[in-house]
Amino acid sequence: MKKSLIALAVVAALPGVALAQSSVTISGNIKTGISMFSADSAAGKVKDTAMSDGSSKFILSGTEDLGGGMAAIFQIDQRYNGHQGNRSASPVGLIAGGNTFVGLRGGFGQVQFGNLDTHYGQGRDEFGARATSLGASSTSLLDFVGGATQPIANTSRIQNVIRYTTPVMSGFSAQVTHSLSPFGLEGGSSYDTNTPAAALTTKPGKGDGTAVQLNYAEGPVVAGISVWNAKVERNLPTFVQGVKTGEESVKAFGSYDLGIAKLGLTYDDSKWKFENTDSLKRHATSFSVTAPVTTAGAVLFQYTKANSMSGEANKDSGATQVSLGYDHSLSKRTSIGVNYSKINNQKNADYNFFTGTALQDGPKIVDGKDISMFFVGVQHKF
Repeated sequence: MKKSLIALAVVAALPGVALAQSSVTISGNIKTGISMFSADSAAGKVKDTAMSDGSSKFILSGTEDLGGGMAAIFQIDQRYNGHQGNRSASPVGLIAGGNTFVGLRGGFGQVQFGNLDTHYGQGRDEFGARATSLGASSTSLLDFVGGATQPIANTSRIQNVIRYTTPVMSGFSAQVTHSLSPFGLEGGSSYDTNTPAAALTTKPGKGDGTAVQLNYAEGPVVAGISVWNAKVERNLPTFVQGVKTGEESVKAFGSYDLGIAKLGLTYDDSKWKFENTDSLKRHATSFSVTAPVTTAGAVLFQYTKANSMSGEANKDSGATQVSLGYDHSLSKRTSIGVNYSKINNQKNADYNFFTGTALQDGPKIVDGKDISMFFVGVQHKF
């Protein structure tokens, strides 16, 4: 539940502020639980039990009425690790590392400048949004190419963003996003923390990214299509075929709420582009079901399949993921969740659960090895 706050300290310092025309809101959630992993390795089964975060966040947002139907808007989204606090080596430890922006809103739509979710995470299952594990979501396969270290669209937020969103008209809306440096590599930062910056060839000013999305949401139907195209800011480490220079991806998604169950379907067609050689292409599909079984509880299911990457050398680089879970609301703000999920990798794939690599909360996966997870967690929204 969001709580609007009048910033008394600010008002004391700035007595000219018009309280009736401005508002500041604190909101967010904390979601964490216990994950029990079982993974195959060259030495046999590896079992691990770990605390796992579900993208806990603390959000400070606000609006100011500018008159004439226009408002200034802002949001500062701080991600944190609910069971450890921030870790400086992890993306969750970045200041305002979540969806953070400033912009304007009015009859024309909305313009935002900042760091924003772009293209990824359109799978129609609800594992990430509920008290079940974020790792059980279809994002684990849909937003990667060949394995857990080859993301599309940063597998999350894109930096240095300018975004325009149209007003909603008869259920339809559109969004255009352009990034001047989508992966935040200019200025000498490293794309891969395991690769020294000196080993990469910097290409300042050469990177950009564009996403165009069309959405429809009215009644029981939610549908959309998103197209992503990007050039990287620098030559990245060699991967299979050479040096990566860009990305292209098309994602189509939709769901229909039958009342007794919500059915979802997502299709993703993505590729990495390289210098002087063929692109690596990968198709993936996901099917999901969310079925309320009581007034407070719902069963969740998803099946996702990532096909092998293109090219003779990349045979058997696909994977499947199956997740089954249950979410139960204890109140409007607090819920508990439990789920089981398994990823089956073909011999040349190393897909892992979403955030498993970034947050290091489970075993590392090598080519051809499978991994499963049993999760029990709690989510509280505020």
